[in-house]
Amino acid sequence: MSAMSRRTLIGICLVVGGSFTVLASFNYMLTPMLADLGLTQSQASVALSIPPIASLLIVFLAGRLGDRRGHRTVMLWMSVAFITGSLIVAIAQGLPAIVIGLLIEGIAATAIQIIGIGLLSDTFSEPRARAAAFGTFGMVSPFVWLCLPVLTGLIVGEVSWRWVPLLWAAIGGVMLVATLSLLPRPTSTSAVGEIATPILAGATVASAVQWLNRVGDEGLLSSLSLASLACTLGLGAICAILVRRLPAPTFSIAPLRVSRARALLAVVIIIPLINTVFLMTMAFQYLYGLTVLQTALVMVPAQAAAVLGTRFIAAPLMRRIGVPQTASVLFAILIMAMLSVFFVTPTSPLWVPILYVTIYNLLTVAASITVTSAVLTSAPDVDSGQLSAYRGSAQSLGAVLAVVVMNGAVFTLARLFLSAELQANGLTDQQAAAESAQIQASSTSPDVMSQYAVPLPSGTDVSSVMADSIATGLHVNGVIGALLALACVFLVRARRRSTVSAG
Repeated sequence: MSAMSRRTLIGICLVVGGSFTVLASFNYMLTPMLADLGLTQSQASVALSIPPIASLLIVFLAGRLGDRRGHRTVMLWMSVAFITGSLIVAIAQGLPAIVIGLLIEGIAATAIQIIGIGLLSDTFSEPRARAAAFGTFGMVSPFVWLCLPVLTGLIVGEVSWRWVPLLWAAIGGVMLVATLSLLPRPTSTSAVGEIATPILAGATVASAVQWLNRVGDEGLLSSLSLASLACTLGLGAICAILVRRLPAPTFSIAPLRVSRARALLAVVIIIPLINTVFLMTMAFQYLYGLTVLQTALVMVPAQAAAVLGTRFIAAPLMRRIGVPQTASVLFAILIMAMLSVFFVTPTSPLWVPILYVTIYNLLTVAASITVTSAVLTSAPDVDSGQLSAYRGSAQSLGAVLAVVVMNGAVFTLARLFLSAELQANGLTDQQAAAESAQIQASSTSPDVMSQYAVPLPSGTDVSSVMADSIATGLHVNGVIGALLALACVFLVRARRRSTVSAG
């Protein structure tokens, strides 16, 4: 790896890493922010869902801009936008300013991540150097998630929540300096071309994500779900018509014509579905009564393992046995790791779930960065920016499906178990249903556990039954996760050569 390539890698890690900071810390400052501004959670939920959805609008445009105007140039623009959005949040006196600031930050972060991964792929094409570069880059996200939640918890515990967005702005300044001093200047630029088709493609993805959210919240046949579906189909149809009729459309479905790319994008969608980290954070709070900050602290080993795993496991394996085989090995081990969830029970000591989630996080993060490297070489005739945009869209769809499908399945089965256990301990059907609904709607686990630590007619505490149902939900997640990991093994091994499917 040359000195110039090393400088570029450091710059990409700093800039893309900085773009993760809002996502890694926002939830930890949300409660004091809402209290300070006099807002309720319900008032904020709809408005705060706008920025991540809106940021998908530019997912394909960002890739195009990076390829045509230069990665460094666009990342410079987006770093300035990131700082601006952070400062707007820091001085906000109401929800509209918060939404505007987060919207600007979300767009900037999305663009930086797509362009940064594209630049990484373009810079490191030689297999050994590429393996080392992606292994190093894979350390960035877990490192941010290792540091920011704990740091944010300390900040909001000692001073105002407004210091958190000021921290984001300071990190944005580091991103700006890193872009100017470390990233290479573009050797040539070209016209971006029309922007209607990439924006419409992004709008289609955003609308699809919103439709899935509606399905999860209100059901498949609700009026809002059907309206979202109609909007998605309409946007997709308009985009398809323009792609066919425009003489030189800038959006292309070329990656979807390559069987290898389709298989790997399916893996990108599947990885978030396993979603064990979210469920384990619930378990830490419900089974062990940990606070949010304590939960962040016990997650430190999992994030630290992910940092080390990408650099010292994924990267050496990619150099030695190749990217597809590395992904296959990691997913195969993940199958066994997911099934070890049965060691996590309501009576197991705290170190057992910590070890379980640590192994899970190490394997999934290492596998994810390996798959990312594979996606960006799956269609040689397609620009890296477009492939990175498709990967970003697939990841967003997977994150929403994780909530709608995986969490829905886990919570439904756990709720059925809870209801059955409550009835078995002397409650009527109506009483069990009421208890289950109230428990599911509760917001803070320590309050829940103390509130329901009362005996049932059989003499059993409700809290004991709750703990059993949470453990059951984890076991369901482990089994489904193992099956999904098995599917990933077959997908990453299928058709290793990038061949265009007939038709």
